[in-house]
Amino acid sequence: MSSDYEKAVETLMKDVKDLRADVKDIIAAIKAKVGSRADDARDSVRESAAHGFEQVRDAADAIGRRYRDGLKSCAAKIEDRPFASLLAALGVGVILGALMKGHRR
Repeated sequence: MSSDYEKAVETLMKDVKDLRADVKDIIAAIKAKVGSRADDARDSVRESAAHGFEQVRDAADAIGRRYRDGLKSCAAKIEDRPFASLLAALGVGVILGALMKGHRR
């Protein structure tokens, strides 16, 4: 009887060892699958971020160009009519001064 018991224990130990190896294989397969999906997600996020950064950079370049063009246009108008520009600046200064003085009361 002892022999049957020992064989059963040995068989059970072998089954547990095999089960442990199978579980390790399953865990490795799951890690590989999840890792692959995580890599894909990370790559997708990087591509989206790069595309978004490119769009922001293009928009900033366009705004910079419009600003420089507006500044050049303003400078050209001041050069064409310096006296009128001086009077306009003086008028704006007087109006702002009056508004600020009235606000302080």
